[in-house]
Amino acid sequence: MKYHAACMLVLAWALLYSPEGREWDVVDEYPSEWSCLQGRTGNVDREVQQAIGGALASQPADNPMRQAAYARAERRITAQYRCSYTKD
Repeated sequence: MKYHAACMLVLAWALLYSPEGREWDVVDEYPSEWSCLQGRTGNVDREVQQAIGGALASQPADNPMRQAAYARAERRITAQYRCSYTKD
């Protein structure tokens, strides 16, 4: 009985604290690490520009409000991408 209760507790914890919406999906496949990092950088930059909005994106790069908004969005969006390598 204790085993069943422990399993149910672990299952409930996993469902409660699962990272919903944070799964990694294959977006593009690249032939090398360098090209993957370049593609990832481009994807992150494009999505960050969209996330901070047109008004802040059009501001000069040294604008403190733009820099802060860019840094927040970049941290959030970068966490959604990763490069994965498999050896064939």
